[in-house]
Amino acid sequence: MTISHGVVEPGFEAVRSAFEENFTERGDVGAAACAYVDGRRVVDLWGGEARPGVRWSRDTLVGVFSTTKGPTALTLAALAEAGAIDVTRTVSDYWPGFAANGKSGITIEHLLTHRSGVIDFPGYASVVSDPSWWLDLDSVAASFETAEPAWEPGTSHGYHGASMGLILGEVVRRATGRTLGANFRSLVADPLGADVWIGLPPEHGDRVAFLRDAPEVTDPTVAAYLSLFTPETLTGRAHLVGETGISALADGFNRKEIWSFEFPSGGGIASAQGLAAMYDALARGGRRNGSRIVSESTLGEFTRERVRGPDLVLLWETRFGLGFMRPTSFVSFGGTDESFGHGGLGGSLAFADPVNRVSFAYVMNQIIFPNATGTTRASALTDALYNCLDQ
Repeated sequence: MTISHGVVEPGFEAVRSAFEENFTERGDVGAAACAYVDGRRVVDLWGGEARPGVRWSRDTLVGVFSTTKGPTALTLAALAEAGAIDVTRTVSDYWPGFAANGKSGITIEHLLTHRSGVIDFPGYASVVSDPSWWLDLDSVAASFETAEPAWEPGTSHGYHGASMGLILGEVVRRATGRTLGANFRSLVADPLGADVWIGLPPEHGDRVAFLRDAPEVTDPTVAAYLSLFTPETLTGRAHLVGETGISALADGFNRKEIWSFEFPSGGGIASAQGLAAMYDALARGGRRNGSRIVSESTLGEFTRERVRGPDLVLLWETRFGLGFMRPTSFVSFGGTDESFGHGGLGGSLAFADPVNRVSFAYVMNQIIFPNATGTTRASALTDALYNCLDQ
């Protein structure tokens, strides 16, 4: 039986082997991976099942959870360069109602660096399970106007798993008159030809793979960590989880009506090829195929480290630029410390490595929570990719 489809350039055969081992040894059901080196596509693979009885194809799309934060950060960078948004200004400069309940001093930079402290809002558990709330941007905005910071803004950082993109989306809507997803299409995705969406048009729905919930976790360390995802903890609140935690997510994210909603923190739908193409531009200074998305100076400002240290939400060390995550001992983005990108719950990953001019993306439909130690599906692919580069 053929496991993988697509191509790898000579010298990158080890990446195909690692991709196939993800199916035979690491639990993949449907997945794709793509990599560019200095603008040259060296890996373009896909395989498995997208939906029951439907094979994964090159143009299959899938929900990528927080890997969406990379496209969101790039949209803000493009808007900042155009002068439409100033990240040093307060959120309430664009959205006066946000200032209530101790939020008047919160800047856009605070949001992008996970330092605003606004991770949830009162009564969130009663509304986030209702698709109509997500689809009504005015209701989303009104909910966050009632929020109070969980810590003094600007003093500490903790991963704003859900709120970052929702609040930024409202800022962008008020500053530009268009949604963040619409700005992403016109400023980033369309010029690059990137098959990445923040708000999917209905005509693309048949291409979307169905997510699959994670198998039962047997690693006691991981199980203990996942048990923190409750409404009583910062970890759970920052992900807007209810009493069921994050063990059963697929059903909600497999609804067609949700695919159209713009959830810039975690609702992006993409192909591996689309994400790798986007990061290929960023690995080469902001330009690809004749299109400049951002200048090198703006890209440098958004990707340089702004915060580093213990994360109040994730409880391990994290590093962030403006929206982009930087590598740590817990999260690897390939070969160098200068890489930047973002991963998503369950395993997806996309990043740029400007030192080696490499971009990489891996997407999948089987959610798996990694063991406390050992190889993940994404790291197996990136390890193979960089081993090939070193040959």
